[in-house]
Amino acid sequence: MDFFSNIIKAKKNIANDVSIRTGMNIAFGIDAEFALGMGVLMTSIVKNNPGTNIVFHIFTDKLNSADINCLALLGQEYKTVAVYIYYIDGDKFSHLPILFTWSKAIYYRFIICGELQNKTDKCLYLDSDILCLQPLKKLFQIDLDGVVSAVAADYDFMTGYAKKNLGFTGEKYFNSGMMLINVDEWNKNHISEQSITMLQQKSNFKFYDQDVLNMLLADKILFLPHCYNMIYHLADMNENPADDTVFLHYSGSVKPWQSWGQFHFLTSLWIKYQMMSPWKAVSIQNPNTYKQAKFMARTMKKTGNFKGWLKWSCLYGLWKLRKKI
Repeated sequence: MDFFSNIIKAKKNIANDVSIRTGMNIAFGIDAEFALGMGVLMTSIVKNNPGTNIVFHIFTDKLNSADINCLALLGQEYKTVAVYIYYIDGDKFSHLPILFTWSKAIYYRFIICGELQNKTDKCLYLDSDILCLQPLKKLFQIDLDGVVSAVAADYDFMTGYAKKNLGFTGEKYFNSGMMLINVDEWNKNHISEQSITMLQQKSNFKFYDQDVLNMLLADKILFLPHCYNMIYHLADMNENPADDTVFLHYSGSVKPWQSWGQFHFLTSLWIKYQMMSPWKAVSIQNPNTYKQAKFMARTMKKTGNFKGWLKWSCLYGLWKLRKKI
């Protein structure tokens, strides 16, 4: 049986009636934990593209009622925005590999193009730990004829990693957090089906969906300037992003909506957009696992808060011990 058969259990547009054929189609694959990040990203997109017809597509196994209400409020405030929610059967992905920082929702992107076939030519996929800082008109005008996707390169060392460990033959390894996708070419090349097969058959992938996509699309992509996916690690970077940055990607294990990410000056930019959004009253996330407590302890040490470092170091040890018992 086709892996993707009957994978969408229900779908609904909870905002405005905007044409999928003519609008900017932007898709996300999330679980409930990333709804806040996605919501602030959506707000930043709308704010930087005023008056533009935008169709958001959210592929998820679950959303909390509060987040659904916020999404509806976004549609009420911006009449050129549609918000489609696709409730999917997440259990189909339960056998695929995950990490503590990545849930099975990283694989929900593989549903997008099958659903949008014959509805639109292009779709922009975005991770939810991103901000949009510029208009997207030029991006959506890029010609994708003959390629599956337009992407931006990852760090140079990632190309070395892929060549050494995966037998990667492409020019450069790309970051899959931003992909402008040629829907027809994606489906003609059976990218989703091949991705699932590779993930089921091989175990040497470290970055799972991203590794698979790099292997499959090595000669089928168009590279864009880094401004379209400015990768930024709050944990160990301090420079300002370039002025022409279109998408600021808060990559890595520290996010701006987490309490252990509040030390960084670029968190305030994310907070700025949160305060413009229907999610403005949502509290910053506090640690609730031993690994998150470890991140918090590191933040306390970095900012010179000895009492905080001691508190979270002790909680890290205690929570880790409880986990093992």
